[in-house]
Amino acid sequence: MDRSILVRNYKKEDIDYIIERHRVIYDKEYGFSSEFMDYVEKYVKEFDKNHDEAMENIWIAETGGKRVGMIAIAKAEEDTAQLRWFLIEPKMRGKGLGHRLMKTAVDFCKEKGYRQVFLWTVDILEAARHLYQAYGFALTETVENDAWTDDVIKEERWDLYL
Repeated sequence: MDRSILVRNYKKEDIDYIIERHRVIYDKEYGFSSEFMDYVEKYVKEFDKNHDEAMENIWIAETGGKRVGMIAIAKAEEDTAQLRWFLIEPKMRGKGLGHRLMKTAVDFCKEKGYRQVFLWTVDILEAARHLYQAYGFALTETVENDAWTDDVIKEERWDLYL
């Protein structure tokens, strides 16, 4: 892992980046619809407006002044967190950045006393699913989704008990 990569707390000016990169990457790589993009935009903006700074955060990875990835933890219940908006720029994949961001997020959850972390993903994100397994997450629920792509995809809930 390149030590020149900085992982920092997000700033207001990162919100558009988070939304736009989800829009571009999920459309280009997976053909996700505008409905998915609207979903991401709604919840990222809601998080920015209402989040509890003591218990929730978005981390941005940067190298050379350029943003190259992100991950977030949002409080779902008193002792349960949701991992959200995990994305690595294509040119940075396979270099250990995903592990570094996952470790940052899971360590944060442990520090804050969360007992459980869950996330929702889709079955076509194979590299991410392998990373979730490596961190101890287990697949606990599957539902079909025909709203985000032209094909039916499977949304998956993964849970980690700390």
